[in-house]
Amino acid sequence: MNLPSALKTGASTPQADFRRRLFVANLFIISCFALLIGRFTFLQVFKHNAFSEKAVSNSTSLVPIPPKRGTIVDRADVELVRNNPGYSLEIKTKEITRLENETQEQALDRTIAKIQAIINITPDEIKKFKSALKEATSYGSTPIRTKLTPEEVAAFSVQQYQFEGVTVERQMFREYLFGPLAVHVVGYVGRINNADEQRFKKNNLDTEYKGIRYTGKRGIEQSYESVLHGKSGFERLQVSASGQKKDELGSQAPVDGQKLKLTIDGHIQNAVEKGFAGRRGALVAIDPTTGEVLAFVSAPTFDPTLMVNGFSAETWKELTESEQKPMFNRAMQGGYPIGSTIKPFMALAALHSGVRSADKVIADGGIYTLGGHKFRDSTGGRGHGMVNMFQSIAVSSDVYYYGLAYEMGIDIYHAELARFGFGQKTGIDLLGETTGILPSREYYEKRTGKPMNNGVTVSLGIGQGETVFSILQLAYATSIIANNGVGMQPHLVKSIIDPTTGFEKITTPVMLTDLKIPAADLEVVRKGMIQVNISGTGRGIFNALPGQVAGKTGTAQVFTVGQNSSYSASAVSSKMRDHSLYIAFYPADKPRIAIAAIVENAGFGATAAAPLVRTALQAFNEANNGRRLTSPAIEPTTTLKAKKQP
Repeated sequence: MNLPSALKTGASTPQADFRRRLFVANLFIISCFALLIGRFTFLQVFKHNAFSEKAVSNSTSLVPIPPKRGTIVDRADVELVRNNPGYSLEIKTKEITRLENETQEQALDRTIAKIQAIINITPDEIKKFKSALKEATSYGSTPIRTKLTPEEVAAFSVQQYQFEGVTVERQMFREYLFGPLAVHVVGYVGRINNADEQRFKKNNLDTEYKGIRYTGKRGIEQSYESVLHGKSGFERLQVSASGQKKDELGSQAPVDGQKLKLTIDGHIQNAVEKGFAGRRGALVAIDPTTGEVLAFVSAPTFDPTLMVNGFSAETWKELTESEQKPMFNRAMQGGYPIGSTIKPFMALAALHSGVRSADKVIADGGIYTLGGHKFRDSTGGRGHGMVNMFQSIAVSSDVYYYGLAYEMGIDIYHAELARFGFGQKTGIDLLGETTGILPSREYYEKRTGKPMNNGVTVSLGIGQGETVFSILQLAYATSIIANNGVGMQPHLVKSIIDPTTGFEKITTPVMLTDLKIPAADLEVVRKGMIQVNISGTGRGIFNALPGQVAGKTGTAQVFTVGQNSSYSASAVSSKMRDHSLYIAFYPADKPRIAIAAIVENAGFGATAAAPLVRTALQAFNEANNGRRLTSPAIEPTTTLKAKKQP
């Protein structure tokens, strides 16, 4: 570059200063243009594809298409749970227009008041709505009214332009056709909350749940959530700058959830739930050859519809703090002493361990004495005379099993009862199963900090002491006797059906154990259990049924009675009265159903639990003759049930 002479020599003249400034300005302008050209080249050449995609996305919108949740039917294909299309009124609080100096809460209250001028919103619905806001997520708006009538939809749609952030949404409502029936099996769905959302993100399920409002919260709805919920589809829409739809650019159809067929027979389930008649307890019935659960009852019940679209704090408090504990699954989470229903298992334990033979006779005088302590029986001290193993089951001799438990000692007792699954989870396909407590030497020494005293095993022989088992465990153990020593894992889903292809994936039965019990040992116990219902503690209860029932009554004390005292039901509060238990399998010669039942604080086993088992067996025969669940026949045994929309 040829520099002016003034620049070369460094001379300072007005003309030279001007030329110098002009040169710097030109150099600056050229540099700026160079930067612009370089940036333009970078964006057009190297970033063309990325920005092209962004431009397209700015003009398009992905709208999720939620799938239909899978339906649930009983083993006879009677529909228990389905989806019904309808409309809900929803609010996105962040989109509500606020007036000057107005808080968001004030704006919300003002908006609700405006809505009430068009559609009736009850105070209870407003409470539920505000409670649900605390759990609001990015998965959508919050409903303030569900199941709008066509007239309400029309009335609001005309006025919708006045409401920012308030929309009428079409959705599928989960419907429990028989209300509280089998609620502890089926469970319920609820709106997705923050905890659910975080779990979805952690498990990379965000995409699958786009547009989905509900997820399983309990029971089968929760345990089989991945099967039932399906997978969202989408529509790709071209939209204007104002967000108006211009064209549909493509779509992907949702994958609907799969249909579940349960092992539960609705007719049996319904008969048993009616049989509880407001009392507390549980009953589990199992097909011993497959492990299919035919009835799974926990009483009292509640209406699952209450839980679907949120609930007020008062409703939740009433459900969770009620003395009846309707939400507690007594069948698999309750822990109970099982009383004399333990005796058939103790007899088989004695034969397997060699502690006592079947023909050994002991003198039952009504009292077993050990170290100066007297253990009384249910006869009030009269006893049953000379009894062998068969007779000990038929007449329910406590003295026989007091002595047997002491002879076994804690180590043999624990090992033998564990073979039948006591103190262990069965692995049923529901979440929340308890293990119960099968006492062991380690258990006692850890609890007391002292060496084990074998005297504590005496009461274990009649299902008292610190034994705590679930009714599910007791039913499973009973099914092992019924199935010649083979234990099949209890399960509640019979098959999974693809709604599109109709392909049915049938659950494969799983054998958990084969105790290889000698036929002669089983025969002793079976004959004793049959005799229970002929001349023993359950006599006459099952006379109306065809064929023989093998069973065993049980009466479990809720508190310890002093050795010089006697128990009187009328002298204690209802909550301190004995539990009534019964186990059975039927028909005795070729069992197809095994049952365990408890009625809390109902007294002697033959008084309440055995008649309930008879109800179940009658319904079992009716179901096998074609009887099906046809209409809701029970109400929730709590005072709470879903209210009809105004």
